Amino acid sequence: MNIVRLRGLKGLGGLGRVGGFRSLGSGPSNLQVEREKHTHNVAIVRPPPPNFAQGLVTHFPTPTGTDYGVALEQWEGYCKVFKDHKGWELKMLGEARVKGGSGTHCPDSVFVEDTAVLFKDDVVGEDVAVICSNMAEIRRPEVGTMEEAIEGTGAFRVERIDGEGELLDGGDVLKVPGGNRVYVGLSSRSTPGGVERLQRVLPNHDIRGVPTTKVLHLKSCVTALPDGTIIGYDPIVDDTGFFDEGYLGLPEEGGAHVVVLDEKTLLMAASAPKSAEILAKKGYNIEVADISQFEKLEGCVTCLSVRWRK
Repeated sequence: MNIVRLRGLKGLGGLGRVGGFRSLGSGPSNLQVEREKHTHNVAIVRPPPPNFAQGLVTHFPTPTGTDYGVALEQWEGYCKVFKDHKGWELKMLGEARVKGGSGTHCPDSVFVEDTAVLFKDDVVGEDVAVICSNMAEIRRPEVGTMEEAIEGTGAFRVERIDGEGELLDGGDVLKVPGGNRVYVGLSSRSTPGGVERLQRVLPNHDIRGVPTTKVLHLKSCVTALPDGTIIGYDPIVDDTGFFDEGYLGLPEEGGAHVVVLDEKTLLMAASAPKSAEILAKKGYNIEVADISQFEKLEGCVTCLSVRWRK
């Protein structure tokens, strides 16, 4: 595990099991039934299953050199960034298993971002949870456990993208800070029908489909800084001129991925030190986590959590 903070480069040593989780079980008896008040930012996570190396890959070769013990340690380090950062609360989902047959773990289930996207609609004054649909049959049980957990909180109006021709992965949904603009990747996982349905669900948002053909998801190639600037890695972005907010190219693929912890703090992968230095020079504090085991499976720092900001 490697977690450092640019601005002092404070390293953290070994880490045991991460405490401080608030569990969101997959059964109804474990769900919260009272409406929750969002007093903290929330990151929903799920630990990697033992068979995580069997996860689906689209643009990468079959991964080699994967190690479950290392992956679990890296996941714990990722979670610790949220746990240690003021204003964040962690909620952990239970396991997801393939329906019928062997009942094995869903190998991709650690990548919870694909199952749901949480929105704030200030116009109508409510929070909206959009439950996504995935084209891969093996991933659908993941959606069910996430939906049960979100419904159980009573905190969101729940909408589902589940009509004919409507496919949407959360990894394709990029919310731009500071406004109502939402970019959605038109990738191998999300369809125009899914984008159109999302616009109907969120009529007060400006939903824009983005051609995404070189990577798994839109957020595999671009994310957004707190000021709304889109950042990306040019070789894997279909059109760097697509974004009205302005675009900043960074020198590493992992540099295209940030999670905004607060207005001045970003979470990035250890695989992008040059990009981290560039953003640090722009005034951002950078938290860095080693997620190399998940990068082998087309994962990035956004994939490992579903986030809600109060």
